[in-house]
Amino acid sequence: MQLKQKLKQMIQKSPLIWRAYFRVKTEILRITNLRYYWYDITQNYKAMNWRTSDPKRAIISSELIFLYHKLEKGLVMPGPKRLFGLEPARSLMEILNKWDTRNLASDPVYLGALGTLQSYHDRILEFNLDEKDVILSDVKAFLINHDCQRAAYNTPCKLMTIDTSQNSDHKHFKILMEARRSVRNFIDKPVPREILLDSISMAQLSPSACNRQPWDIKIVSDPEMKKKLLSHQNGNAGFGHLAPHIAVISADASCFFGVIEKPEPYIDGGLFSMSLILALKANNVSSCCLNWCVRPKTDKAAHKLLNLAPSQRIIMLMAIGYAPEDTSVPRSPRRDVNDIVSFI
Repeated sequence: MQLKQKLKQMIQKSPLIWRAYFRVKTEILRITNLRYYWYDITQNYKAMNWRTSDPKRAIISSELIFLYHKLEKGLVMPGPKRLFGLEPARSLMEILNKWDTRNLASDPVYLGALGTLQSYHDRILEFNLDEKDVILSDVKAFLINHDCQRAAYNTPCKLMTIDTSQNSDHKHFKILMEARRSVRNFIDKPVPREILLDSISMAQLSPSACNRQPWDIKIVSDPEMKKKLLSHQNGNAGFGHLAPHIAVISADASCFFGVIEKPEPYIDGGLFSMSLILALKANNVSSCCLNWCVRPKTDKAAHKLLNLAPSQRIIMLMAIGYAPEDTSVPRSPRRDVNDIVSFI
């Protein structure tokens, strides 16, 4: 080690040699770090491959959502009413029959699929879209043996409008956005579970690809577990230990299929995370995002610590708690809006 340090000091005496050394070192590091992509490749290969025989809940529910969302989208399309969705409807009935054997009849995903199929049947009947009876009889026969709370799961539903006459909703949202800041100081007081659950339930309304809702959240409150978890993240020094809760937000890559959907766990997980941050703030709970930019070795260690399935992609950690009175936060000026927008 001393020899290495002496050589480094000798090289630094010559600016020309030092610049050459630094360029070579940087390139070597860039090349060796390419191995991290191999880790991503192997993980995606294992996760993004739907197998109908796979009993994993995330996969069977994602497949069901993926199919009935096709019918949902067709039911809200503008223009003349027409017959559509024959293949998704048949596949949907086939998978619902499999769900019947799993005793999942009270699951919201199952009920949502049934409600969509009922609405699909009603649309065909109301506008006489299947004169040749290509699928109507099959759907009708299926629904005779299946029922759900029709009013609760009927689709489509009316778009909720916002009262802008007094600009109250706009004003309240702007206040919420301006009040939201990354907090790095917390009091020693846990957030009640009902408030955490309320915030999470609001965040569940976030959009996701085909409404597959791949997110998962673990709230870590145990001091020893928090300490171990935070040791794997390199941006919480000096304050992370003060947060009464550390949330681990992940998204299940097995909810998606193939390389074309590779970014979706991170996109959907990010949308959920932002919604959660705002929902927490609406409950007067502060938070701070802790990025998860780590090496594969660290990622594996965190998966093992939390008992996460390999298909779970950790999106971020989040410090959650109540801020002390008169808490200071960075002003963090934003870019000029004209620097980021263009109208085409």
